[in-house]
Amino acid sequence: MSKGFYPVVLYPTLVSRFCAENPLPIRGEGATPKLIPPVPPRSPQFYERVYTWVLQGWLMSVGTLVLTQWLFGLSLVAFSLALGCSVISGVAVWYYLRLRDSQAETRYKQRLAEYQQQLSEYENRYNRRLKLMATGTQKYSLLLQTRQKKLKALLNGRIQLPRDSSNAQQGVSEEQFFRYLLRYFPTVCQGMEFQIPDSSFRYSADFILYHQQSGLAIDIEVDEPYEGRTGEPHHCTDQGKDSRRNQFFIENNWIVIRFSEKQVVQHPDSCCNVIARAIAQVTGDYSCLVSLQDVPALLLDKQWTIKQAKRMAKINYRQSYLPGKSFPKRSPSVRSKQSLLGDHRKKRRSF
Repeated sequence: MSKGFYPVVLYPTLVSRFCAENPLPIRGEGATPKLIPPVPPRSPQFYERVYTWVLQGWLMSVGTLVLTQWLFGLSLVAFSLALGCSVISGVAVWYYLRLRDSQAETRYKQRLAEYQQQLSEYENRYNRRLKLMATGTQKYSLLLQTRQKKLKALLNGRIQLPRDSSNAQQGVSEEQFFRYLLRYFPTVCQGMEFQIPDSSFRYSADFILYHQQSGLAIDIEVDEPYEGRTGEPHHCTDQGKDSRRNQFFIENNWIVIRFSEKQVVQHPDSCCNVIARAIAQVTGDYSCLVSLQDVPALLLDKQWTIKQAKRMAKINYRQSYLPGKSFPKRSPSVRSKQSLLGDHRKKRRSF
């Protein structure tokens, strides 16, 4: 992913090292050339109609000869010679056509025998290919399962689990995105809390996803540029809050995936595609990508600074992609109290 843009995908060192030391197995299905089935020979074209034309032409020539004899009184010798030539020509043409038909039929039978032999060889090769593919698929699946079990054993006991469901109020876009996530990832959970070491506060994750086969854990976050009620900058690159929070999850071996609120509102399926690809790249499990293969790639969205977030709040930027939503302001005393909490309060949504 491009630095300074959403989506943000962060991998724990433990997972990155495992992927480097244990590359995904490669399918061997494309190692052999593609089999091309033989083409059956075309049936020969016989001269059936030509025989009729030859007979008609011969009868017409004989009739013409008889008519000439009757009109002009040819001698018997001349008439006999003409009639004999006509008979010989008709028989020669007929014999020639029969010879061509016989040769065409012989060639067709030879080609048909060759085709049947080629078809038998093709079927044998095809059956062998199916067996090899089945063996290769089984071997690939076995290698993949072994690798996933190895990753699960590596992560076992090294992932900090959530303590409880979060009571934090969910963002206006998160509930809708949660429905999209459930389409492709039935095990996804919304709003879970994590205990911060040496602190009484907790981090609240927007969504968490656990890949059962490999033990891979993913923290999914939706970032908005400012709080809807107060207009205070939120998730800014120069605040440092998200960096510390990301570090907490990465150190506890969670993959962190962050989307901008605009992305999950306008392109929820493409966001799910990013999550599915992250899972596939680590585990080799492409099952979630099957239903997402026709989804376009997610458009990048630039991250923001405090100054930019204030400008966005001033122009009501969030309402440009959240039409019909209004964000009433809190009282100044409440905003002052919130600012005193600083980085030590747990992450809460304000709308």
